[in-house]
Amino acid sequence: MIDADLEALLPALERFHARFARFFRRSEGRAFGRKYLIGLALPIERKNVENIAEQVGASPRKLQEFLSESPWDDEGCIGELQRFVGEQLGAPGGVLVLDDTGFAKKGIHSAGVGRQYSGTLGRVDNCQVGVFLGYASSHGHTLVDRRLYLTEGWLADPVKRNSPRAAVPETVRFATKLELAGEMLTAAIERGHLPVGWVTADAAYGDSADLRALVASHGRWYCVEVSGTTEVWTADPAWAVPQRPGRMGRPRTKARPGPNTAPAQAVRDVVRALPPDAWIRHRVTEGEKGPREYEFARLRVTEKVHRAPGQAGWLLARRPVGSDQGAEIKCYLSNAPATIALAEMAAVGCLRWTIEEDFEL
Repeated sequence: MIDADLEALLPALERFHARFARFFRRSEGRAFGRKYLIGLALPIERKNVENIAEQVGASPRKLQEFLSESPWDDEGCIGELQRFVGEQLGAPGGVLVLDDTGFAKKGIHSAGVGRQYSGTLGRVDNCQVGVFLGYASSHGHTLVDRRLYLTEGWLADPVKRNSPRAAVPETVRFATKLELAGEMLTAAIERGHLPVGWVTADAAYGDSADLRALVASHGRWYCVEVSGTTEVWTADPAWAVPQRPGRMGRPRTKARPGPNTAPAQAVRDVVRALPPDAWIRHRVTEGEKGPREYEFARLRVTEKVHRAPGQAGWLLARRPVGSDQGAEIKCYLSNAPATIALAEMAAVGCLRWTIEEDFEL
């Protein structure tokens, strides 16, 4: 970005910043917020406080105090951001995307930092991990919420959580990544600023039957990746409440499998047994490196939820074009109705790339 680019961008940045003015208690906080926003738009290789402060003519200490100590309405800012994104990118059938990412750290003082696994880094390392919510539609995609993941061990250490550079309030309690994801999903849907029809995620989130049930409880459809060992029934499991064993027996209330009920199967085994003509080629999106095309197959199944039949839905499978039997296959579960088109479901399942692209910005 050159000076002329920044000058052309400034009016839009000023309008964007003005939307959030009411969430800052003091004018000084609003002023430093403006400087920080401009700094984020500059082509700085490492966008830390020192480098941004140097570029925007601010005191590094004052800018750090703004980020660490200046009071503002955090949830208000997130709500306004989602309102803005809804205005700019909102479309019927919009998709919420869940994922987490790690941030490598050299020090030990940042909130939640420690040796933990990061999928982004591909290893256990000293890092912070955040859970993020993205929004994608035909108009574009961006991040719309975030939660810092704090391990139980870190939260149990009073020295770490009460250090000046972390200062995590006593009210903050441990939450799993799945719980953090559920909080963001619920908040975004209840705010209503983003038109949402679908939710997608990788298997780390899609494997959770409870998270899938949460999406369904909000009246939305999910198309989420699941592990190959996830079990489903390809025919009616025919579970029923057994009859009372005798006149004096206690009435049965819990459904059980019938004598002819077939066992549930792992989705990878179901997909491997599909005939060659079950696979259909689809172009799901235009990526930066050109069209993204895959072969898809799907069939109606009943989910296995906590060892019992759940709701009926779709098992969707994806593989590279022209694959043989040994190719990597991705499996998805969806609660979308039987009438939903394969093209729409396939496009949603493949939208996880949008949040990975957002992490790189």
